[in-house]
Amino acid sequence: MTELQEIRLGYTPSSAPTTTLRVDTNCGPVTVTMSGDPDNPSLFPLVTLHDFGFDHVSQFQTFQKSGEEAARFLAQFRTYHIDLPGCEEGAGDVTGPVPTLDELASIIAHVRTSCSITDKMVLLGVGAGANIAMRYMTTHTKTVLGVILVEATNDFESWTKWTQDKITDMVTKPSEMFSIRNEKPGEMANTLLDKHFGRSASPTPILSDSRRYLIHRMLSNGNVNNYHRYYESFYTRKPLPPTAFNENTVVPSLVISARQSWRNDASVDLRATLQTGGKEASLLEPSPCFLLPLEEAPLECSISMMLFIQSLGLGLSAGLTSSSTLQEAYSRAEKTKEMISREPEMV
Repeated sequence: MTELQEIRLGYTPSSAPTTTLRVDTNCGPVTVTMSGDPDNPSLFPLVTLHDFGFDHVSQFQTFQKSGEEAARFLAQFRTYHIDLPGCEEGAGDVTGPVPTLDELASIIAHVRTSCSITDKMVLLGVGAGANIAMRYMTTHTKTVLGVILVEATNDFESWTKWTQDKITDMVTKPSEMFSIRNEKPGEMANTLLDKHFGRSASPTPILSDSRRYLIHRMLSNGNVNNYHRYYESFYTRKPLPPTAFNENTVVPSLVISARQSWRNDASVDLRATLQTGGKEASLLEPSPCFLLPLEEAPLECSISMMLFIQSLGLGLSAGLTSSSTLQEAYSRAEKTKEMISREPEMV
């Protein structure tokens, strides 16, 4: 199990030189971390948006350091990691009205202006960040070349589930709900897992370790109150209507969703909706994969993302992805599947 644990839990801080900028937006100041030469005309802008409970480091760094294919993909871009308001490390409490996802999407326009981005962008969003990227795409289509949407949804949270969470929140102190200091998993940890991963079932031992590690990584440097604001924005979302997706508002897309993810059905439905816009919408469903496909199946994701940007005309100088490398990804996935099959099934 050592190799599998390293795939899921490995984390190494990036050594690439970066520049950090504070950008004022209609939702308050945000932190943007930039890497890559902004004056290199061969590099297109890649803008990333994290899920709730993360910042850009905890969301993307493990993928960035996962191997040669991920490095090859990222080398094609100058990257702009957006930490949404109050989600950056060491952030103080954010006050005022909780912004909607549409208002959070407008942050991308502010970043584009402040960072003097003139080329069309590729957007990479995970979870709530994918929903934000999708909303920006439909309103600023001419500034977007393509979107990579990981665990994306365009549905709404049921009132039953939303009310249940609200009641839980009212009877539980935030310091208890999001506490990770207790070595025992505890009921509050299960509540957090249910909010983020859509289930509270007892996982296999390795998945339990992985989930507990993710809780620690999400919240050890984060602001719990701000985390809850972002969570509120996502879980009170309104889906975009079908009329929002047409040939004038949709760009080529790659939708990535773990086959075992609670968001998988919604991601598959979103891919079908994106296809109605008349643009290519590809789907990758790595399996077995339970939590974060960029970390659990980095090779499959890296190769698919590289093929996607090559279909957009980017990264061709890096050479086309070989069939042997693709076969290696599938072989590794089958090996991982076999290893997990030895564990008891999740309830």
